[in-house]
Amino acid sequence: MQPIGFYREMDARYDAAWGGPAPESGAGRYPVEEVVDYLASGHPLLDVTELTTDVVGGAFRVPGGSSVLTDGTFVWRADLEKYVERYRIALPEDFLRAARENGFRVPPADYEALLPLSVEVSDLLGFRAAS
Repeated sequence: MQPIGFYREMDARYDAAWGGPAPESGAGRYPVEEVVDYLASGHPLLDVTELTTDVVGGAFRVPGGSSVLTDGTFVWRADLEKYVERYRIALPEDFLRAARENGFRVPPADYEALLPLSVEVSDLLGFRAAS
């Protein structure tokens, strides 16, 4: 599991290795529409019912923006697609390569494959079961 698009400005607890500070606008070199569609069609792993606000320029809000999606290898926040669409932020080359190799279509995944990823993401983000 490789987290992408988790930037320090979104939550101070995010590990710098996940992405550090939000990248500069216009730094990404990829087909924007295809990448936005790929990100939007990820499999849901964690639903969060909060409204997130654009940390780069304050231009948008996303209901459930900190919810987490996956393609089975990479995990990202639901609001990442808006940063790609609006700012064309830089994304990891290995993510872009995987998306291209999949024809910009998130591969199918079944419950048995997604459940361990969901648990791993929950642990990684500090969510714990109430006791």
